[in-house]
Amino acid sequence: MLTCLLLCAAGLAGPGSADFEDLLPYAGTPTAMEPRDANGNLRPGAVYVDAGAWHGFHLPDSPAYYGGFTGPLFIAQEYSLYLSDGLQRLSLQDADTGQARELASATGIHIYSRPDGLFQQFDWVDLSLTLGLSYSDQRSAIVTTKLHNLSPGAQSWRLSWHGQPLSQHPELPQYSLIASLSLEGDSIRWRFNPIREPWRILLSDAEYELSFDTHVTLSRQGKFGYRASTEALPLAAGESVSLMAAHRYFHTAKESRDYLGRDWSRVAKGLQQNRQRWRQRLQGLSGAEPAAYRSLAVKSMLTLVHNWRSPAGAIRHDAVTPSVTYKWFNGVWAWDSWKQVVALAHFDTALAKGNLLAMFDYQFAADDPVRPQDAGGLPDAVFYNQDGERGGSGGNWNERNAKPPLAAWAVWELYSRTQDLALLRLMYPKLKAYHEWWYRNRDHDHNGLVEYGANLHPAHVKEGKLDVAAIIQAAAWESGMDNAPRFDAGADLRVWENRDAAGKLLGYSLSQESVDLNSYLYAEKQFLARMAQRLTLTVEAADWLAQAQTLGEQIRSRMFDEASGFFYDLRLTYGGPQLLTSAGKGVEGWIPLWAGVASPAQARRMIAQELHPQSFATRVPFPSVGADSPNFAPRQYWRGPVWLDQAWFALQGLDRYGYRREASRLAKQLVAQAQGALGDASIRENYDPLTGEGLHASNFSWSAAVFLLIYERWLKERDAAGIRPQPKMIDIADTKLNAG
Repeated sequence: MLTCLLLCAAGLAGPGSADFEDLLPYAGTPTAMEPRDANGNLRPGAVYVDAGAWHGFHLPDSPAYYGGFTGPLFIAQEYSLYLSDGLQRLSLQDADTGQARELASATGIHIYSRPDGLFQQFDWVDLSLTLGLSYSDQRSAIVTTKLHNLSPGAQSWRLSWHGQPLSQHPELPQYSLIASLSLEGDSIRWRFNPIREPWRILLSDAEYELSFDTHVTLSRQGKFGYRASTEALPLAAGESVSLMAAHRYFHTAKESRDYLGRDWSRVAKGLQQNRQRWRQRLQGLSGAEPAAYRSLAVKSMLTLVHNWRSPAGAIRHDAVTPSVTYKWFNGVWAWDSWKQVVALAHFDTALAKGNLLAMFDYQFAADDPVRPQDAGGLPDAVFYNQDGERGGSGGNWNERNAKPPLAAWAVWELYSRTQDLALLRLMYPKLKAYHEWWYRNRDHDHNGLVEYGANLHPAHVKEGKLDVAAIIQAAAWESGMDNAPRFDAGADLRVWENRDAAGKLLGYSLSQESVDLNSYLYAEKQFLARMAQRLTLTVEAADWLAQAQTLGEQIRSRMFDEASGFFYDLRLTYGGPQLLTSAGKGVEGWIPLWAGVASPAQARRMIAQELHPQSFATRVPFPSVGADSPNFAPRQYWRGPVWLDQAWFALQGLDRYGYRREASRLAKQLVAQAQGALGDASIRENYDPLTGEGLHASNFSWSAAVFLLIYERWLKERDAAGIRPQPKMIDIADTKLNAG
């Protein structure tokens, strides 16, 4: 037995830590292997995971489960499932009298969460029982149980635990999860039956292990259940005793064999390091802003950390996934990663770098066996399993399309935090190749304005012919705005084949030059110019700026509609190029302001006419489609709901053009009106712009990233004018490139 090194008694000694209890709805008991709501989100509402682990836990919500942490949830390579309703359920017995001490009989009960773990405390006149769950490493969740004798006399207690796994998946009645149960020394190990169901569950020779740091007597309970009991534990007056149990989930038997963390002294050190890591993360959260804002910042950090997965399978670096609780979101997406990196750079630069590299691990090269024509490009999403083209058995891995080019922004923001010149040396050639891929593979008419499109892929061919609908779908995915009105199929929306000078097919473009895509590329050129200057590549830096100037002139002159005063995509019809005003105003029209490509007059006009409740200043501001658009649908994914990344870009655009107070006001309005942002609800994928209701996926990473960035920019302590200074971005005239 080791002394308890968790904070189950002392609490987290971070700045303002009293504000940081119960920030997310962890309480609940899973009722089946996969209990989901109508949106595909797991219930309970949030799961506690840390350190990049692939398994997590909840707090008990009823006396029947007191003394244990409900779950665990485990990720079957790509899908989050529950192994048990409660795998380590505590019973407490007076060893002298044989009488059980019911935890619900305690005169004081405190069940709560903190950033560093889940905790329970039960107090009687004569005894105190505290439990804590925290992570010591990427495979180990540690439950610490501590008894403290409050009486003037000696006591003796016996602790026992029991649990039973859930064996059947409701949609796979012929499949049994558990292959075998073994009791070895002071450990219980469940081995799982391998299965390849690409849309439900994927397992190899996975196993789950529960180990105790003290001697326990083990016995089977039913087919796959267990009971573990200690000997009598004597406690003198005022004495305490602590015991630990380690919950470990391994994807393969080899991963289990190679794991080096079973030594209990290593566990203690890991717990101490994790506690310190959380202290460091909270260092910057003191200040004069309301405590509710600080709580939002920590809740955002927690959401990102809960979605952090350590390397496993085809995921080679630590990375943040979109949502551990949503059925389809246990992979790593490209443009999600870029936004997450920018936020992670504020509190965990190592994780930020890992998230960046996890995508660039799969940058296509000229010798790629599947898509050499896409050299420099990146997949849309990578998962534990590669797809069939890559020799894998996964269904979620996606190389059909790319995602918007924001990687240079992410790298620059991370560099600005770390001043790590080696990072720029590593990433600059990768970013340069990625940037050039867009012009080689997505500029059909070679006029310098790029289109969204699709890669060569079996899914884009049907019965030997191009599947135009599938390619349009992939192009919409490539934009990230999957069902936005501007991608509605019509007679004038065509698919073009893009070929190189020798006539080789490279991919496809839509007959539409998109304002957001070209504005992102404009910003990328400036970020690349900064990097080139830092790397003393002066000629390249000047060339990037010249390219940006040329592109900027095209965006301002060709993509702004003087009649309506807004930016639109350019549809290339048989009758010539036409601004896509018929689709209505979309939030993509604000990206030129974020990028700094809009002229001051264009920005002034947009801001003057669009910031009212009937357009983009809705209850939750910046809906994905303007509220006055004929296509506005406030609950239909990219046809109306507020996506926080786009709201962030728009707010930054206001700030950039001098409308700082308006940006601050709307940012605060967004935080106040987005349901649950300032409460204990989980952070949602998007929000109804008229009611503020959270929609679609729960515990969503890029929303959390934006909330954290909003906190850093507009909610923390301010300067004398009431606004924190905005870091300068490069303008075309800034040839010295000293901004940063």
